[in-house]
Amino acid sequence: MLKLFKNKIFIGAMCLLLAGILAFVFLPRLYGAQSGTTEIVKLRQTVESGTVITDDMLTVAEVGAYGLPDSVIRDKSEITGLIAGETVYAGEYLWRDCFMTPEAYGQGGNGTGYGLSDGTYLLTIALPSESSGLAGILRAGDTVDVYGYSDESGSAVVNKALTGVIVYEVLNDKLASLDDLDAKLKADSDADASDYDFAPAYVVFVVNEQQAETLIGLEKDKALHLTLRGTEARP
Repeated sequence: MLKLFKNKIFIGAMCLLLAGILAFVFLPRLYGAQSGTTEIVKLRQTVESGTVITDDMLTVAEVGAYGLPDSVIRDKSEITGLIAGETVYAGEYLWRDCFMTPEAYGQGGNGTGYGLSDGTYLLTIALPSESSGLAGILRAGDTVDVYGYSDESGSAVVNKALTGVIVYEVLNDKLASLDDLDAKLKADSDADASDYDFAPAYVVFVVNEQQAETLIGLEKDKALHLTLRGTEARP
């Protein structure tokens, strides 16, 4: 056996056999794994912290699957309706821990006591009419789209100004929270809903800087109208 291993022809043959196994078995499998692709989700636009992610903000891109972490978002449904917990830039990989549910976002915070993260603010806007604030339907935690309008040459022009803005609180003209009125009405079985003022007069929004500027401008022009996005049934 020792003589066999000292034989140069035998050693050469073994080297050729190992090289063949490496070239035709292991390397094709390795390159095949590296060349495989998969689809992931990316943002079409940069979003600030506190922005609700909607389907139209997202796009699907094909990337190499080799070495791709499991925490990368691969399906739009994973984050549609969630809230960005930080600024996320267009085109970058999206990670699950960058997004949270509205409930988790509202319970979070950086010591402010209001569930706000860096770059987000509370802004109170006076409604130009009861109907512009959904006539008593709107409540804290809801998500709305904001429309503005202008009168150009006698013709009203309506445009969507903001998408997916979070409502922090809804108040009547006496600054009473409509959620608090709901709780009082529910607690008193003999109470009559007509005894409570559910007409919305002010809405407190959770906003980033750009959203704040837009809302302030619409309030000044008295050209603001809200539409309610889909939400789970309230208890």
